Amino acid sequence: MMNIRIFPYTQQGVGAFDGGKFVEQRPISFPGEKAAVDRVGSLFYWAWGKSTDVAEIGMHPHKAFEIVTYVIEGLVEHRDSLGSLETVSRGGAQVIQAGSGISHSEAFRTVGSEGLQIWFEPNLNVTVKQPATYKQYNHEQFPSSLEGPTTVKTVIGGGAPIRLDTEVSMFDWTLQPGTEFSYKLQSSRLLALLVIRGQGTSTAADSTHALAHKDFAVVEASQEVEFLRLQADNEEGIRIIAIEVPKDPGYVLYSK
Repeated sequence: MMNIRIFPYTQQGVGAFDGGKFVEQRPISFPGEKAAVDRVGSLFYWAWGKSTDVAEIGMHPHKAFEIVTYVIEGLVEHRDSLGSLETVSRGGAQVIQAGSGISHSEAFRTVGSEGLQIWFEPNLNVTVKQPATYKQYNHEQFPSSLEGPTTVKTVIGGGAPIRLDTEVSMFDWTLQPGTEFSYKLQSSRLLALLVIRGQGTSTAADSTHALAHKDFAVVEASQEVEFLRLQADNEEGIRIIAIEVPKDPGYVLYSK
């Protein structure tokens, strides 16, 4: 039977920057910090933040990891040691492949700017020897389709423009009120879900679990292929960010 573990926001980590002007909920935190889980395969870190005022995170270094910032609302500015100075708005993404080293700063130029920062772990022994890169993508560059009444936006994988060294798929699912959506998961893969709007339920076989706003979930199939069925609340609908990674990436992962 498919295993679904759900973690409410009270079991997740928290963080804040710029005197509390930017506050984060962290399903997966840095080593030594409170978190729902330490990692999900090569998914190393996941934070969901929102600004209560114009805010900035000053210049800081990164190395080897692949870092995706996905903008939910507002305007996010990126500046780095490569000479980049770029902004991305709602639905867009910024991608740092940190390689041998890069420093960058982030600024949230509108009140209520909201986004996800997600770290993926490639084979660090390889990527640490590569030059760092920065790329960004606007909402219109990502493929989006209707699967029944569900809007499926592909952020990583499939026909999406983002290309990482880490094997990963990432989706932005929006279910209209009272509707259902099914997702096929193989036993060799892990699926992580974050509910960023609304609420609903998840069902696998005969087991049904409530999914509330801010919940984080980790899903694992026990059979070769299983289907996860999501149902949106009748009043609000539900919006979910979903990330799928292999259980075994084929290289040794950093130990938290």
